[in-house]
Amino acid sequence: MDKKIKKNEDKDILFINTTKLTEEEVTNLQLFTLKKYNLLISIMIAVFFGGIGIGLCFVNTYVGVAILLAGIIGGLFLFPYVTKEQIKRQNNQIFANQDYINSFEFYNDYINIKNIDKNNEKEISQNFNYSGLYKVVEFSQFVYIFINKNQSFILDKKGMTKGTIGEVIELLKENGLKYQDKRYLGDYKDKKRK
Repeated sequence: MDKKIKKNEDKDILFINTTKLTEEEVTNLQLFTLKKYNLLISIMIAVFFGGIGIGLCFVNTYVGVAILLAGIIGGLFLFPYVTKEQIKRQNNQIFANQDYINSFEFYNDYINIKNIDKNNEKEISQNFNYSGLYKVVEFSQFVYIFINKNQSFILDKKGMTKGTIGEVIELLKENGLKYQDKRYLGDYKDKKRK
């Protein structure tokens, strides 16, 4: 009897994706997607403190030059370094040196996401109605499904075991999700993944 129910459930599944990433890969992906934002913030810091430094050069040359250099060093070197380290530390706490393994099952009106923890051999399953999701963003190798402005799940395009990634994106768009095509940004480079 249970096998019959399982077969019927499998028929309801439209698409399946299994994505496995290491902690380092997730960190690099996050840095890749935040590259434009981080560059903008770095330039703003450098310009703001650079402007103050130049202005102060007319009053006190040493203080003005010191603030100008602090703005350039802080904006162009320190901010990107601190951001990278913060993301690494955050992911280390979340993943605790375990791989990121998610299984995505797409149904007509919702998605079931299973997080698989190999070490504790437990599985956490969550259902999300498409109407409650925020947006979908497609990159060259990955698709991000945002559940809100700040949180997303990462799908590896190569992880499709039933259906295609194009069909998944069409399903999400049909269900009202905002779609952003960022494939033009290029590929996330990771020598280990080839």
